[in-house]
Amino acid sequence: MAAPIFEGKVCIVTGAARGLGRDYARFFSEDGATVVVADIDVSGARETAESIVKKGGNALAVPVDVTDAASTEAMAAAAVHEFGRIDILVNNAGLFGDLKMTWLLDTDPNYWDVVMAVNAKGPFLCSRAVVPTMVDQGQGRLIHISSIGAWTPGTVYSVSKLAVHQISASLAAALGDLGITSNCVAPGAIWNEASQRQIDDDDSPVTVEQMESMRATFMIKRFGTSRDMYGAIRYLASDDAAWVTSQVISPNGGGTPRF
Repeated sequence: MAAPIFEGKVCIVTGAARGLGRDYARFFSEDGATVVVADIDVSGARETAESIVKKGGNALAVPVDVTDAASTEAMAAAAVHEFGRIDILVNNAGLFGDLKMTWLLDTDPNYWDVVMAVNAKGPFLCSRAVVPTMVDQGQGRLIHISSIGAWTPGTVYSVSKLAVHQISASLAAALGDLGITSNCVAPGAIWNEASQRQIDDDDSPVTVEQMESMRATFMIKRFGTSRDMYGAIRYLASDDAAWVTSQVISPNGGGTPRF
């Protein structure tokens, strides 16, 4: 029987205390990876790590504030101290479920700073923290969770996610000859806890009716799942994607076809 695809690999997943990040951490463990569960929600991170360990996996919960350089560096140091290496970073932490989804010109400038700090500065700082270890190893995978919203103008969320694409491309250009790839996964519409919190918010510009109308336009007429997203993440983290960098893969059910 073949060894699990990520056996011997150490993967950091940020924002893994709940939701999609928690699922990604569990899926990586099922594929043999040792998982560093990183989140500002320490108790939630511990619950995720404990659930992985109970199923026979190997996981470590690490607190991290992705907007703080010292915190992200401590996260990377904890992973190296405990496991000796960092092979994969999934920059999943971001503001969406709790986001104030106002139109761009209605966005408070101070709130702009909050969103950009988490959604754009966060992936930059986390990547910056793990890259020295990946350089020493001669290999690594940086995977940044963006959104189909990056191509849908209207909110600071869209701006922040499009910024992630440029961060990823710039990292790819800087690190390509060092064996480190950098790519984005930009999910389409997913029916999960975060999207449901948005729809339940009376101030959100998105309604249940709009979500259903959107679903009706998909080529595959259902909302996405964490497993759908993980398929793209898994590929980009694998050796099969060794020659894939500076790309954006968008699992979206054909909601935004490209010809």
